[in-house]
Amino acid sequence: MTANLPIATEIVPIVLQLWPAIAMTDDQFYEFCQLNRDFRIERNAAGELIIMPPTGSETDERNFDLIGQL
Repeated sequence: MTANLPIATEIVPIVLQLWPAIAMTDDQFYEFCQLNRDFRIERNAAGELIIMPPTGSETDERNFDLIGQL
């Protein structure tokens, strides 16, 4: 008998510190996000870009399980 142990995986965001070397207006940030639609991109108050990689099948499976429970 084999036991299915949960695998702890953590998706770590990439944080890019642009300021003061690169200043990005709201319109430039919007265009950047449009060019990179596969990623979740945020910008915080300090001007840092926070980029999350796309989720994979493991997350899809968890979401499916949650929907089934609801």
